Amino acid sequence: MGEWIRVLFLGLVQGLTEFLPISSDGHLALFQILTNGWLGLEQTGSEHIFFDVMLHLGTTAAIVWSCRNQVRAGVLGLLGKEGVAEGYRRPALIRLGVLTIVAMLPLLPVVLFRKQIAELFESLTAVGWGFLVTAVVLLVTSRLRGGEKGPREMNWLDALLIGAAQALAPLPGVSRSGMTVAMALARGFTKTWAVGFSLMLAVPTILCAAAYELKGAQWSALTPLRIGQIVAATVVAGAVGYVAILWLVRAVRSGKLWYFSVYLIALGTVILAILAPRAQGGP
Repeated sequence: MGEWIRVLFLGLVQGLTEFLPISSDGHLALFQILTNGWLGLEQTGSEHIFFDVMLHLGTTAAIVWSCRNQVRAGVLGLLGKEGVAEGYRRPALIRLGVLTIVAMLPLLPVVLFRKQIAELFESLTAVGWGFLVTAVVLLVTSRLRGGEKGPREMNWLDALLIGAAQALAPLPGVSRSGMTVAMALARGFTKTWAVGFSLMLAVPTILCAAAYELKGAQWSALTPLRIGQIVAATVVAGAVGYVAILWLVRAVRSGKLWYFSVYLIALGTVILAILAPRAQGGP
């Protein structure tokens, strides 16, 4: 029962934190490390990453559902149907697809450091510093008003820089949505498109990460019970994630992202000053 409560709680954490700029990976790593100690479990950083990626599939479904009208318009546009808005016509969609691929290119070198990144997921110190980095980015973002640029004005350099910001997200405690939205605003995009492209970029990124993790998964360790727990947690993550998307949109439009930086500064400080030393055998 304790393990079921744990995985469902982690699904709740993933759904709540994936789209808020507070790093879902950082919160999952934090709670996984703490609950492993409380329950006497031994899981490696690689196991944490596999579980995290599976939860991300749930929040990816939340993105698709929240953008279902846009997805439907995009499908009709690709099929060449009449009556769709100009931004959803085939040439515009192909151009946007190419820019999305460009934005994903900075992630390729990250694969080379997968082992080192996995080890960071076992360190509360790394998580704490990651939260503080995200807090600083959010404070800077709170002073960025964005601009008037939208999908039409987006170019390959914009996409590459947003992708470079996203490449920092695999580090525990560093928020993917926070990094990408901040870079988009810095490049002069509207707040609506900054959030929109961040969400759109998340879908192929998460799907590629999931495919990579499934390829190298230790299937012998996945018992029917464990599979059931992962599926249940993924469903919870998706349902809660849908609500979190609405929250993110409102926070960006209202310019209140700095609220989250206060929370991250407090959390990061507690981790570095109290939790990490205790985990390392300190006083």
